[in-house]
Amino acid sequence: MKVALIIMDLELAGGAEHDIVNLSTGLHAVGHTPVVVTSGGRLCENIEREGVPVVRYPVNSRSPGQLWRNAGLLAELAEQYQVDVLNPQGVYPSLSCRWASRRLLRRGRKVPNITTIHMLNKLTWWYYKLGAIVLNRIADHVIFESQCELNRLSKRGFRRPHTVIPNCFPASKLESVTDSREMVRRELGCSDDNVLFIMPARMSWEKQHNLLFEAVSRPEVRGSRARFYLAGDGPLLEENKTAVERLGLNDRVTFGGFRRDLPRLYKAADAFLLCSRYESLPLSIREGMGAALPVIATDVGGISEAVEDGQSGFLVPPGDAAALADAIVRLAADPALRRNLGRRGQEIYRTRFDYDHWIRRTIEVMSAVREEFIQRHR
Repeated sequence: MKVALIIMDLELAGGAEHDIVNLSTGLHAVGHTPVVVTSGGRLCENIEREGVPVVRYPVNSRSPGQLWRNAGLLAELAEQYQVDVLNPQGVYPSLSCRWASRRLLRRGRKVPNITTIHMLNKLTWWYYKLGAIVLNRIADHVIFESQCELNRLSKRGFRRPHTVIPNCFPASKLESVTDSREMVRRELGCSDDNVLFIMPARMSWEKQHNLLFEAVSRPEVRGSRARFYLAGDGPLLEENKTAVERLGLNDRVTFGGFRRDLPRLYKAADAFLLCSRYESLPLSIREGMGAALPVIATDVGGISEAVEDGQSGFLVPPGDAAALADAIVRLAADPALRRNLGRRGQEIYRTRFDYDHWIRRTIEVMSAVREEFIQRHR
């Protein structure tokens, strides 16, 4: 099967962007033919390195005129690559794919628009209402990566055919790390007696780094062995660095910037941390669980679909710095607890979030939707 995966850009290196890397290379590995369509970004080379073609189109636009022009470009690309399925990531690319699909239909090519929804950009009722209305009109089928996001849209009237398939990552990414834990910790400036918490998250408002800084400033955390490595960049990077300097936390908080080697960092870490204001079901949490790291996360969105509170980690209220500090101190003080929670998290990852199952199930859904689309338009 030939699949065009369309995403606005591959620059931010968030969950949706890494999904495209993992899905396209996974499809390619089992004999299918993906092509990634994007405006560009630093993750393009990750895909091209695996032999998957990347076509750079201006699909990061939200203007009606450019979305319409993109439809023509996508229709031509579908003809050139003999694409069987259009798989846009999000509502805006889905609009262009809807129009492209209809153009192709007039030419006798039957190519359905199967839209993947990670999380809508704004958690407001009207944005989800609008998203539900649009998807009801333009998508032939919708793949949701969390039950949480399906529930949010269904509450606002979404009724299209759909499937929930949690996104995953290949375990080989973790297994391929050859550097020792000690080597990576030395590289990060982390001593053996430190308890290292890793937070891989874009430096943006919704990730709520300020809540972490407030928690780390509390006496009980300052008195613990906890240290924090923040992997990621973004618009609030300098502001966050200033906050850490102002609070006197430079000896505890390290900014790592954009990293391509998160599996190495997981090997060096003792625990995984994410304190977002809102989420869907973050891929990074499953990565941490796959590396057998106990998780501390805010109880928002679909995080509880992966993390069992008290069994594989701790879920805390999204604005509660005291609860976050308590969870940090508890993990920092108890290596046996960290091991037990991490072991359970790895079991959950292996049983619920298997990468091969994700690829296989995605192929099954796309094939079935394509066959139904062909039959409907005979």
